Amino acid sequence: MIYYFTGSGNSRHLAKLLARESGHELFSLNKFFKDNCNFHKGRELIACGKTLPLPENKDEALVFVHPTYGWRQPRLVTSFLTAHADQLKHRQLYFVATAGSGFGGSEKYLRRLCQTVNADYMGLATILMPENYTAMFAIPDETEAEHLINRGEVKAKNAALLIKDGARLKPDPELCKWSFLLSTVINPLFYKFFVKSRNFYADDRCDSCRVCELICPLNCITMKKNDAGKLRPQWSDNCTHCMACINHCPTQAIEYGKASHNKRRHHI
Repeated sequence: MIYYFTGSGNSRHLAKLLARESGHELFSLNKFFKDNCNFHKGRELIACGKTLPLPENKDEALVFVHPTYGWRQPRLVTSFLTAHADQLKHRQLYFVATAGSGFGGSEKYLRRLCQTVNADYMGLATILMPENYTAMFAIPDETEAEHLINRGEVKAKNAALLIKDGARLKPDPELCKWSFLLSTVINPLFYKFFVKSRNFYADDRCDSCRVCELICPLNCITMKKNDAGKLRPQWSDNCTHCMACINHCPTQAIEYGKASHNKRRHHI
């Protein structure tokens, strides 16, 4: 089974391709989280109303496709999988990670996760896709984004063949440099000081369409009337910085302080 978590759609796009090429069923963690789970500040799982759906065939590998936050698997995904250790025990786990630049020491922490849940680590595929983190980085233009997507699709197809054959995946070492500094030192600082929702706001371009509220996987966004009586999105602190809201806004009304001003948006 192919499970995916996504913000702007990069990971979903590749997960669909993996499912098609490998013949495995596709499962959205976004919808599952939104409908069943509660997280603390978009990081640690507090409660989940359902267990993780698994394929009937106990020998079928599980493939997790996700973005890279602070050069590691998103904390909410790690927390969720750790909480479902009993279900993952003795299962074969593959990981396919997307990122805009690099992956640092992601593999080290995925191996550690598999040890924690007593699962068989089957490897990591590292695939560059268009940057979507408008809170910090520039977004590539349409031509460069298309180029990255095309290259990413090729790597995903290659990964699908390996998964289908039961072979192990290997990360690209050129994309996994500075692992200790990025994933061990900077990642905790990134979450502590930067992963906050307080800088999000919607300007006058907002037409109250509710796309942001509907697409948020953690129910962090609610529509409330402002002083002028207009419905505008409000963010709670249960934000994981997936950037779904800012990248999917049809009118580009959502900003993250001044950091996102005049930046291109990306979703697929």
